[in-house]
Amino acid sequence: MKRKTRVKLLKFRRTFLDIAKRLLIIAAGSSLIAITFNAFVIPYGLLSGGISGLALLGNYIFNIPVYLGIFLLNIPIFLWGLKELNRKLMAFSAVGTIVLIVVLPLSKPYTPVPELDLFLACIFSGIGSGLGLGIILRNGASTGGSDIVSMIVKKKKNISIGTTMFCFNVAVLAPSLYFFDLRIAMYTAISMWVGGRVADTVIEGFNRHKSVMIISDRSPEIAERIMRELKRGVTYLEGQGAFSGNAKLVINCVVSHYEIAKVNEIVQSTDKKAFIFVTETVEVTGKGFTW
Repeated sequence: MKRKTRVKLLKFRRTFLDIAKRLLIIAAGSSLIAITFNAFVIPYGLLSGGISGLALLGNYIFNIPVYLGIFLLNIPIFLWGLKELNRKLMAFSAVGTIVLIVVLPLSKPYTPVPELDLFLACIFSGIGSGLGLGIILRNGASTGGSDIVSMIVKKKKNISIGTTMFCFNVAVLAPSLYFFDLRIAMYTAISMWVGGRVADTVIEGFNRHKSVMIISDRSPEIAERIMRELKRGVTYLEGQGAFSGNAKLVINCVVSHYEIAKVNEIVQSTDKKAFIFVTETVEVTGKGFTW
C-alpha cells in the first residue's frame, strides 16, 4: 500500500472514530435528560425551559405525550436552523434531539421514581438536566428547540443567547402561573437555575484554575520559588512602570484554585511591595495540566 493511501486511511479512521465517540457522548447526554424527566420532572409535575417546557405543558394540560410534543415543536425550528446555521451543528443537534425523543418513552417503564419532597425533586431534576445539557453543548450539539432559536437570533439580531433563553423560560413559566399552583412555577425556576449552573460547570470544566500576574522588583526570586515549591512553570513578560519609567519583569503563571494561597504566601514573604492580581481561567490545556 502506498504511503499516501495509508496516511489517508489513517486520517479517515481517526476522523470516523472521533465522530463516533462524539455521537455516543451526545447520545449519553440526551439519555440522561430523558431519564431525569421520567424520574424527577414528570412524576412531580415540574416544568423545564424552552421547547421541552412547552411539551410538558402540553402533556399536563392536553395529555399530549412529551416526546411527541418535542418532536412536533422541533420540526419548524430545525427547518429554520438548516437555512441559518452550520450543517454540522444541525446534524449533531438532530442526533441529540432524536435520542431524547426515542429514549423518553422507552426508558419510562424502567425508570424508578424515588419518593422525594418537591424541593429535592427540583434540585435533582436541575442536576440531571444540567449534566446532560452540559455534556451535549460541550460536544458541539444541542437538543434542538430554544438552543437553535437562540443561536439564530444571535446571528441575525446580535441578541445574546442568554437573553433569548431567558425569554423562552419566561414564556414557559408565565402560562404555568395560570394553569398551575405558584409553588410549581417557583420550584421550576429553582430547577432551571440549578440546571444552568451545572451545565456551565460541565462546559467550562470541573477543574478551575487561576491566572496570576505578579509585578515585583524581585521577580526572579519569586519565580524561582514558584517553580521549586509549586512545580509550576512561569513566564516573564517585559514591562515598564508608567510613573517610574523603570523596566520590570512581570511574572505570569497558571495555578490551581487550591494553590493560590501558597502563591500569595510566596509573593508576600519575598516582596511585600509586590503587586499581584488573579483572574479566573475557564480552561487550561498543556503540560502540567492535561498531559
